[in-house]
Amino acid sequence: MRLTSWILPLALLAVLCAAQTPKEGPMPLPPSRKPDFWELDRPGATQQRHVDSRQVKQQADELAKLASGVPRDVSHLQEGLLAKDLSNNLKRIEKISKQLRQELAQ
Repeated sequence: MRLTSWILPLALLAVLCAAQTPKEGPMPLPPSRKPDFWELDRPGATQQRHVDSRQVKQQADELAKLASGVPRDVSHLQEGLLAKDLSNNLKRIEKISKQLRQELAQ
């Protein structure tokens, strides 16, 4: 009887101690230190980015022109005809969209 009266409190204590152990993840910052993304005094943080709207418009127009031809070329594929420039157009679409993403993300 005396042994069982010690087992329950020890088991409860073990469960409570296990619940108090920190989980894996990032370590919390001390209260006096701000996260890096709050720093506005680093170079370029407050500068406006410049986007060449003429170039972006030109790339967007070319992208739209290339993309509009893809459904037609795919329908020709179903008929057994392969457009010789389909692969090149798809690669060009990828390249232009990547350039646009990079310009707009700056």
